[in-house]
Amino acid sequence: MTSYRKETNGQADQPVRFYKYVALTFLVLTIVLLGIIIFMSSKRATITVITRSNALEVNEAIMVGEEGVKGEIKTEDIELTVDFKPTEVKEEQSIASGWVTLYNKSNNNQPLVATTRLLTSEGVLFRLKDRVNVPAGGEIEVEVYADQSGIASEIGPSQFTIPGLRTDLQKLIYAVSKESMKGGIKKTGVLSVDDWSRAQQEMQEKLKVFGKEKFSTTTEGYAVVYGLTDFEMTSEAKVGDELESFKATGKAKLVLIYYDIEEVKKKLKEELNKRLIGEDELISSGDNNMTVSLGNFDLENSKAELIVYCNGLVSLSPESPQIGKEMFFGKNKDEVRRYLLSLDHVQGVEIKFSPAWMRTVPHVHDHVTVVVKNVE
Repeated sequence: MTSYRKETNGQADQPVRFYKYVALTFLVLTIVLLGIIIFMSSKRATITVITRSNALEVNEAIMVGEEGVKGEIKTEDIELTVDFKPTEVKEEQSIASGWVTLYNKSNNNQPLVATTRLLTSEGVLFRLKDRVNVPAGGEIEVEVYADQSGIASEIGPSQFTIPGLRTDLQKLIYAVSKESMKGGIKKTGVLSVDDWSRAQQEMQEKLKVFGKEKFSTTTEGYAVVYGLTDFEMTSEAKVGDELESFKATGKAKLVLIYYDIEEVKKKLKEELNKRLIGEDELISSGDNNMTVSLGNFDLENSKAELIVYCNGLVSLSPESPQIGKEMFFGKNKDEVRRYLLSLDHVQGVEIKFSPAWMRTVPHVHDHVTVVVKNVE
């Protein structure tokens, strides 16, 4: 009876131990799985892509008229008279002249005839222009001229003796100049071919400015550019004339091209977009800095060509598939860096893993952050 009970108890303990083992194993697996889930959910990567925009310039011809943007062409007759100075100068020797003060420290009046000599200590000779009488104990200002022509007579302030007087009187009666003598070299303007051509160019610019000031009114939404046609310039002066300045009269037909601003900007943006390599690039147009000038025009057929220039900036689009999160799944830092630096417009890369000992980018979209930072 006793041995039977012992055998029965031993057999009953075996299922209990088995279930304990199963429960313990399940608990361990649950803890391991939970750890894996926590580990996977804590893995995060932040990838900062540093980009630099590249300049893009567009110089486009846009038609105004039936074949292009909306606009209107008008003309106005304008005329302007302007003074010009020749740049070519003819130099020739001349007689320098100026003014001196005669001093008489003697007790007698001293008459001096015209052409009386006045001599500097350096030996430069001048003469009185007119007869004068220098009062005793007084002074008088008189005009003098050089005895010799040329630049050597253009002297600065000096003291003069009067060689024609007795030696003792030369110490009492003398002259002093306070300003430089001038006129040793006579400069005369000469109207040259280059001066005439320059005057024509300046006249055309002045006519445009004059026209802009006089006819500057535009319709809302429209802008205007100006041009000239049928230009001519006349003057009484002729090439080769010696003169200080000359008057010229310019006449022309001012051409006014009115154009729809928004239509021009739209066409310009279309042209800029054509320069993109693909959807990976983003362009910011510089239409606010757009410059418009007049090209060819046909008044008979009411057509005109606008030369439109602007610059834009091309950069890597933040929405580019090239920097989509899935492109980095499973890559380590070096692989991410090498890949990004191979792309256009990318200047640098910053990569941050969390936790720090993580080695690769997680495969979960929500755990990967891609930041695009553009630098100037």
